[in-house]
Amino acid sequence: MSAPTGRVLVVGGGAMATGIAARLAAAGIETVVLVRRAEAAAATRDEIARRVGRLVAIGEASPGPAPTSAPGPAPTSAPSPSPSPSPAERSGICATVLVGEAPGPFALAVESIAEDVEAKRVALAWAEALVADDGIVATNTSSLRLADLADGLARPERFAGWHWFNPAELVPLVEVTGGPLTAPDTLERLASLSRAIGKQPITLRRDHTGFVANRLQYALLREAYALVEEGVCGVEDVDRAVVSGLGARWAAIGPFAAMDAAGLDVHEAVAEQLFPQLSRSTEVPALLRRVRRSGATGMKGGRGLLGDYPPGAAQEVAARRDALLALLAGAGRGAGA
Repeated sequence: MSAPTGRVLVVGGGAMATGIAARLAAAGIETVVLVRRAEAAAATRDEIARRVGRLVAIGEASPGPAPTSAPGPAPTSAPSPSPSPSPAERSGICATVLVGEAPGPFALAVESIAEDVEAKRVALAWAEALVADDGIVATNTSSLRLADLADGLARPERFAGWHWFNPAELVPLVEVTGGPLTAPDTLERLASLSRAIGKQPITLRRDHTGFVANRLQYALLREAYALVEEGVCGVEDVDRAVVSGLGARWAAIGPFAAMDAAGLDVHEAVAEQLFPQLSRSTEVPALLRRVRRSGATGMKGGRGLLGDYPPGAAQEVAARRDALLALLAGAGRGAGA
């Protein structure tokens, strides 16, 4: 079955929701974003425009006419005035931001709010009422079980997980997964849509807490904490090993392909030596507990695992990350990806 065609509703106005909306709108899909508070509407629209502008600037979106506005109430927000138009404004690409309610029907609704089961259930049930009978309701949850979120839906066969990664408009990966009652064609349609908007989907064979990417990330983090706590290296060394080694290599070739390239005989020999020695802890790392008990919250609070951060550090790190992601996106286009 083909990918969903028609209007798309994004529920939420946070970082993930605005990134998802930006990617959809940049692909020429009529996108409506729903926020709860009127005072958040203008900021949400500006953030979507900023993200679309970045896609236009790196060639991930082609300037063209804006999608047709959703019928019904007029948008409650407008772009903030600026001396010169942004790339998104010049391109004519943007999403419609509405407050409180949105006129259906939609071909697809994507819920992207806080990781709270009850709040998500309410949002998903509400969104389902706005989706066409053959439409899809998706959640951007990163950790919750689909079976729990599907409880109360009238059409659970049309419900699926569609997990994006921050910044959503730039990171190619999306994880598509179903609950116990999700129809196979629902997953196929979401995967097809993902490819159509320039994403690289993986479809899970079953619902699994944390899905794939987060489980891989936390497995590496568990060993990283163990190495620091055992006195093998410092936290700075772990970051350097990943950024300058693993990350640089895995950006081009994944771990299984890397082992095939190295030789499975070598891989087997090293696995026999290392696997028995790797951390098996099921507890939250003691280092993390100590740092948190001191009141540290990371860059947003000015202090984290790597020590103190000056004001603006989070923005500077995000800008550096996003610049590299944009560069990798360009490399992927050049390689025919």
